[in-house]
Formats: sequence, structure tokens, C-alpha cells
Amino acid sequence: MNLGFETVKFTKVSDVVIPDTFFNRLETPVEALNAIFGTGILQGSTITLKAKPGVGKTTFALLLGEHLTNAGYNVGFATGEEDIRQLAYNCQRIKVINLDVSTITDVDVILTLIPDLDFLAIDSFQSLTTALVLNSRARIKYFIDHLVKKAKDHDCALLFIVQENQDGTIKGGSSLPYAVDVNLDISKLKGDKDLRIIDNYKNRFGQTILHEARMHSTGLEFIGEYELPEDEKKGKKDSVKVVRKQEILTMDDPPLITVERVMEAFDIKNQSAKLLLSEMETDKTLKKYGRGGEAIWKINEVEV
Repeated sequence: MNLGFETVKFTKVSDVVIPDTFFNRLETPVEALNAIFGTGILQGSTITLKAKPGVGKTTFALLLGEHLTNAGYNVGFATGEEDIRQLAYNCQRIKVINLDVSTITDVDVILTLIPDLDFLAIDSFQSLTTALVLNSRARIKYFIDHLVKKAKDHDCALLFIVQENQDGTIKGGSSLPYAVDVNLDISKLKGDKDLRIIDNYKNRFGQTILHEARMHSTGLEFIGEYELPEDEKKGKKDSVKVVRKQEILTMDDPPLITVERVMEAFDIKNQSAKLLLSEMETDKTLKKYGRGGEAIWKINEVEV
């Protein structure tokens, strides 16, 4: 995957010039919504938003787009999931009235629109199309390479709503969450049908903490930081580990599975990445080749 990063020789970190855009955030009038991304959305950053069906992915993205529009930003919402009239009907219910919406799904058309936008939400990544004849893997790579680079080149923040498999992983593999800057997940908790927990479990430009929202008939009410009860912390930790192991198993093509690749994919420390890989060795889903910094892991083809 080529995201267009510049190759730089070893340089003292204090001599690296940080662009002004790193300090410019897209902010809404709702502080609890801004806080989900840190202190607002970094210009040119890329985001995935996943949840099970009916939890509120589209509602979240529509409200975010409306609040940004009302703050004076150029915003677009492109859907391949709903008819434009159905979308407008749902927007009316949650009082989204100023947001520009479309049913454009052709990536090559979307690329021409990005330079004029500050923020674009795409519902969903799996609904994107192209006239190019590409196999599934090549098509996903084409979408990611071109959209992520274009967004960064033109300081347009880009949010992808993504569809979720039964096991909590993203349809299409780990390439997209690995490539973007922020991964968001919205979930329900048992016993409270209106409570939504928004987890920014990967955030290159801010904290990775939980946020609380409530679903009403008129949309989401963003409340603020959420403290997970002690008896639920272990269950959440275990479920995150299961999802990460599933995503590691999709890293079966070059570059091969390494500690560094796992660290970057999940924004975790060296020791945590090593522990994940060690556990997968123990249960014989992965096999290790080499030692130390040169070690790689491959999917174990032997039946266990």
C-alpha cells in the first residue's frame, strides 16, 4: 500500500518542521462531539466508523456533517446505501437540514470533489465503485491509495462508514483500518437500549478513550467521556483482543506479519504486539520464522 509518505533520512526530531495544519482542527459547536476526535478533527485526517446494523453509524455521520456545515465548513455526505429521498426523510427526523448530500459512489468522481471540501463522509466504503476492471483486492487497494492520499493532499478530512462482520471485524479485511488515522466503533451496552458507547480505539492525533451518547428519536445526544464499569472492562479487553487476532490473520500478503506491522495497525506498544503474536503461536494459528528484530510470522497451514 502506498500512501505517499515522504522518505526522510534520520533527523533530530526537534528539527522537524510541523505544518500549521497539524494545529488546525475542524470544530463543531458541540464540545462533546469534538472531544471524540481529541480537540476536533485534524484537517486531512482519515477515519473509519463501524458498528453493528441499527446502532447509529449513519446518524452519527449525518449529525457530524450537519454540525460542521453549521460551523461554516464545506461538507459533503455521499451515500451508496440509501435512495436520496429516503436519506432526506431520515435527515428530517434528526433535524439535519443544511448538509449537502449525494448518491455518488464512483471513486474517480469523488476524487475530483475532494479539493473543494473540508470534510466528506462516505456511506459506505463497501458501496464505492469504479469503472476500472479490478479484482476485489486490487479494487480495495485502489480506493484506499487514492482517497487517503487525495484527502491528505487537500486537507479534506474523510470519514468512511464501514460494514462489520459478525465477529466485529471490518468487511474487506484490515487494509482500511490499518491505513487511516482514526478508527471509531459505536456499540450498545446490555440493559440500556438508548446508551451508545463511542470508542476511538485508534487515534493518531489524540487520546483513545470511550465517549457516551444517547439515542433519541431525534438522533444522538453527545454527552462526554464514559467510564466503563469494572465488571465490563475485562470483557471489552478480551473482545478487542479477539478482533485484533482476526485482523492479524488477514495480513497474509507482503509485507509479512511483523511486530512493527502489528504495532502500527493497532497503535499499540512493542510488548503488547509481541504478546498478541506469542499467543497466536501458542494456539498454533501462526508460525514464527527467524529471531529478534528479523522475525516474521506466517499463518500456520498445519491443522491443529
